[in-house]
Amino acid sequence: MKLSYVIDRFALISGIEGEELSKWIPVCTESMEEVRAMAREDSLNNESSAKRLSALAGVLAYYKFTLYAGENIKSITAGTVSITNFQEARVRAKELFEREKSELSPLLDASRDFCFKRVRA
Repeated sequence: MKLSYVIDRFALISGIEGEELSKWIPVCTESMEEVRAMAREDSLNNESSAKRLSALAGVLAYYKFTLYAGENIKSITAGTVSITNFQEARVRAKELFEREKSELSPLLDASRDFCFKRVRA
C-alpha cells in the first residue's frame, strides 16, 4: 500500500486539493493503517491488490472526513465540488466504504471483521 494512492483517492472523492488537502494527510495515513490491519498478508504483497486496498483506505479517509468536518463545518467548496449537507455526505460515504469493502472481501482477513453484540436470553 502506498500513501500517495490513498491521498489521490481521497482527493478525487472529496474534491479537496492543495494546502487544504495537506491538512487531511494524517487521516489518510491512519486510514491506510486501518485497512492494512484488515488485509490478508498475501494481499499486501501483491501490487495490484495493494493498489485496490489503498483505494479502499482513501474511501475510509473520506468517510472520516465527513465525520470530522461535518461536526465543525457547515459547508465546504473545493474547486467545483460543494458539500453543504454533511449528514447526507456521511451516509453516502459510509455506504461507499461498505460497498468497496464488500467488493474487496477476498483481499481482507475475515477473522478480523467481528463485533460484540448483546444477546438477551
